[in-house]
Amino acid sequence: MTSTQSGEWRALFAGLAALFAMVAAPSPVMAQEEVQLVPVVSGKPAGPDADVVVLCPDLGLRPEVFLSRGTGGLATRLAASGYRVYLVDPWNTSMASDDGFDGVVAEAFPQILGKVKTVAGAARVTFVGHGLCGLLPVAAAADPRGTSLQYRWVGLGTRFAWHVAAPRWTQWLQAFVDGERPLPAVAKSVLLTGFRPGVGARASSIPASLPQEEDIDEAMYRFYDRSLYREPPAGVIRDLFRWMQTGAMTSRQGWVDYGRGLDVVQGPALLVAGMSDSVAPPEDVLAGVDRLRARISVDHRLLSRANGHREEYGHLGMLISRHAARDVDRLLLAWLADRELP
Repeated sequence: MTSTQSGEWRALFAGLAALFAMVAAPSPVMAQEEVQLVPVVSGKPAGPDADVVVLCPDLGLRPEVFLSRGTGGLATRLAASGYRVYLVDPWNTSMASDDGFDGVVAEAFPQILGKVKTVAGAARVTFVGHGLCGLLPVAAAADPRGTSLQYRWVGLGTRFAWHVAAPRWTQWLQAFVDGERPLPAVAKSVLLTGFRPGVGARASSIPASLPQEEDIDEAMYRFYDRSLYREPPAGVIRDLFRWMQTGAMTSRQGWVDYGRGLDVVQGPALLVAGMSDSVAPPEDVLAGVDRLRARISVDHRLLSRANGHREEYGHLGMLISRHAARDVDRLLLAWLADRELP
């Protein structure tokens, strides 16, 4: 074994240890002091000069959401395609617990960029954020701290307008403010929408790694509840309520308007919306698309059967549905490789 291979395997083992630590730390009580880069390897490790892709989960989800389709998860698919893939979790940090979204933008995200810059070298970097994570490049551009790393970014189910919120999503957020866990019916209607049953030769939306004979809603909720759910930091939840009340993404002291980042953030960017996503409705994604396109290259896709996709994708379905391998993974792989988008 060469020294390079030995180093790659040491990095893999260290990453697995960090991933196990993530699994064992489901609540902000055990929040990390620093954000870890957890490598994902599928097959032969990517070379030291391969492009880097960083995957960041939405609020209330573990980073394992990117591994959630067994051998066919987005992270695994990217790693098998030759990318150096890392999982990050800025929400399970003391910064998020203590200072909410401001702490993530001011400390956690710069930590991520600094560590990515170190491992990437001269390779191209892409930051992929699901939900609120997809907003971090914009927010950081409005209040820049940290490195001068140049990177592309992807927002999967990321909203940019906060004037109106779906009542069910507001109810989901309010449960955490009240110190409770959202009821299963609320979580299903907010996160687990758009799934399709199997008909004839067409498979259902349930991933192949889960029992296929169960009711879709129950099977997906049980999977989410046992493997993907994490209690979000209360401070970040309160920040989101404040944004909805004022219609503006601002810091707690009012000094920073994170929305201004739409006028200065670098590109290119890919923004993906789900047709039945109540966390980030298509119109609230488009608000960012239109503003960003005035300056930078932005590709936009709406995941809907009307556009040839397999289901009317919801917020979590774009990552965990069986059909996401065809509709989301292929889209992202084409965009990363600068090919024509499907």
